[in-house]
Amino acid sequence: MKRYATDVRDGVLYVETDDNWLEVGPMDEIRSIMGGETYTIEYDERQRTMDWLDTDSEGRLTFDVRETIEGMDYNEAFVAELAAVDADATDTDGHPLRASVFADLMTSIWDSKGALENA
Repeated sequence: MKRYATDVRDGVLYVETDDNWLEVGPMDEIRSIMGGETYTIEYDERQRTMDWLDTDSEGRLTFDVRETIEGMDYNEAFVAELAAVDADATDTDGHPLRASVFADLMTSIWDSKGALENA
């Protein structure tokens, strides 16, 4: 399965497509929509037993949003969902709609601990 890369240029997030790069939106706005510079996922007692999982004593894993996004890649369905969003539209808070959709997708994926099929 082909994966599509991420690039941040001049503070703007882009996701690779088959033809070019899709502009998602400014990283500052994406981080703002996601709640800030860092994001925290909470794991229950059973989930914390995984050797690779490095949580704090309360079962929380906190990571840098920008750094994590820059290191990710996406499948075709994820990219197609972003591409279908009008690049000129804004959400009810005035954020670029594509950036808002991206942030919502990512937080859903992170909160589900990566279990979503469209990641």
